[in-house]
Amino acid sequence: MDPTTIAASVAALLAPYFKKAGEEFAGEAGKFVLEKARDLWKKLRAKFDGEPHGKAVLDDFEKDPQAHGDAFKARIEERFASDKALCEEISADVAEIKRKAPYVRVVQSMNEAEEVVGLKAKRLKSGTADVQQSIGKAKKITGAELEEIG
Repeated sequence: MDPTTIAASVAALLAPYFKKAGEEFAGEAGKFVLEKARDLWKKLRAKFDGEPHGKAVLDDFEKDPQAHGDAFKARIEERFASDKALCEEISADVAEIKRKAPYVRVVQSMNEAEEVVGLKAKRLKSGTADVQQSIGKAKKITGAELEEIG
């Protein structure tokens, strides 16, 4: 992956972690991602430890990922572009997280409907759930109803 894509992936992965301060990150399914996000953050922190400007950018992102996301992405993208080994290491970490973490995608496009759900599940531990519905006039459609995924 190129530095821009990796930087965007890292920011997208870490932002929810800081928004919830690690608590209630994603319930049961998020435990793996939470652990990996912590590891990834520690790794990035260590790489920017001796660099005051980079450290300040990481501090700002940690406090408010939404407000400082662009600056964070730009700074780590710059670092990834100049440090190919770090870029490859972080890319591998992100790929592992994407492979093992739960993934849900629900796409619904409808003209008139009542009580359409898409996916109803009590627990998502791992794996993939992908529901796509295109509904033209309907009543009470669910799509997929499962107790547990993964």
